[in-house]
Amino acid sequence: MKRHTSDRARQDGFALVYMAVTLTGLLIFTGLAVDSGRAYVVKAQLTKAVDGAALGAARNLNSGDPRGEATRIFQANFPAGYMGTSSATDPTSDPGFFSLATDAGTGVNTVTVTAAAVLPTTFMKLVNFNQVTVGSSGQATRRMVDLSLVLDVSSSIGSQWTTVRDAVREFVNSFDQLHDRMALLTFSNGAQVLDAMPAGRGFDKTRIMSDVPNTLPGGSTNMVEGLYRGWDELRSVPLGTQSGVRVIVLFTDGASNGVPGNWDGAAFAKSIRTADFPKNLPDPDGQTWMAPAFGGLFNTATGAQAGVVNATGDATSKPAMKSVVLPSPYQFMPPTTWHTQSRSAGIPTTFPFQTNGLNVNGVAQSTQRPMIPDPVTGKYKSTLWNINNAARNVLEIIADQARNDNGDYRIRVYTIGMGDLVRYVLGTMPERPEDILKRISNDASSPDFNSAQLEGRYFFAPTAADVSPAFQGIQNQILRLSR
Repeated sequence: MKRHTSDRARQDGFALVYMAVTLTGLLIFTGLAVDSGRAYVVKAQLTKAVDGAALGAARNLNSGDPRGEATRIFQANFPAGYMGTSSATDPTSDPGFFSLATDAGTGVNTVTVTAAAVLPTTFMKLVNFNQVTVGSSGQATRRMVDLSLVLDVSSSIGSQWTTVRDAVREFVNSFDQLHDRMALLTFSNGAQVLDAMPAGRGFDKTRIMSDVPNTLPGGSTNMVEGLYRGWDELRSVPLGTQSGVRVIVLFTDGASNGVPGNWDGAAFAKSIRTADFPKNLPDPDGQTWMAPAFGGLFNTATGAQAGVVNATGDATSKPAMKSVVLPSPYQFMPPTTWHTQSRSAGIPTTFPFQTNGLNVNGVAQSTQRPMIPDPVTGKYKSTLWNINNAARNVLEIIADQARNDNGDYRIRVYTIGMGDLVRYVLGTMPERPEDILKRISNDASSPDFNSAQLEGRYFFAPTAADVSPAFQGIQNQILRLSR
């Protein structure tokens, strides 16, 4: 009897030991699961924090304080003591938190944000694991930008120029003066490069901002020459060193109405232009006419009048638009455009006045805006009809060739149209200037969108106060592309 009792006691003892060992193991494994789960949550949040910090810093490489932005975002996403952490990387003082590397050849910036946090354990202390250190690293890249900023400074902008000027300067300030490139151009009767595109990385931000004219120069709207010169500036950057994002940004408040060419046999190109027609109401600024003046001549480089030839057209009907011809020796247009102001190798210096290779509302340009030849000579007469159509056709032809540019990377075009004039129906079709701006930017909303080329975008600014948000929209588009 005593032996049986002793065996049972011994068995009960073994059972208790076994249960103790088992419970301890279960407790350890449970503790490992709990502590590992907490560590996983901390790791996930830390990763989110460093990724967001890296992206925020990359956005702020243009201006501001990229490390400061990284610090702000990190601290917002990983506050002190998160999930019971006892310590974490101090982004304000830890030298390993933020680093920036730049590839001098491609101009690609890489931001790296690295952080770690210490998490005290709970159950794992039973096996002398008192804390767990988790770490994470986030990276963001930003491709550099080559940008030609082309501004309409024609007289129709009037008193709104001050607001436009300030919006332009704010836009310029948003780019990275150490690694991006920028050229500043204006156009009216002619086109001028106020700040040429640098060959090396970076641009003089202070100078470009100050070179945006304080007062409106005034004149007509030789958009053809402005776009051409903007394209030329992008091309001037040597092959092999061009940035991954190449952009033309064009601002205007009207329609293209100037035709550069060899009108008088001089050594440099001049332009003849038309006023906008027909009359649209309410037209508070008086910018459209039923009897529009047309003529010139204007130096395409300086915009100065370099000869006088004028006529008054009649926009009451299509035959009337074709009836008035400029006086001799300007009664016939030159065979093509002519561009004597350029500095990039291989850029075309002449363009046809029309093409059947581009569409206008789904119909060949040469059919929608046809040039009317003289039945005797076969030349184009210098009529209101021909000059105005040529100014619009050539703008689209140059934009198409710019978007097909065979540099290191393709070119993307963004346009801003300001005010009522870009929504008036004008010209021989007639048509809205903003539809042309959509076409030259290859906006996806255009019926003539070309999916084989880079998609740009058109922004409408109803007033000068809306120009700054339009530029901000373009900046956001470029930032998205540069990531």
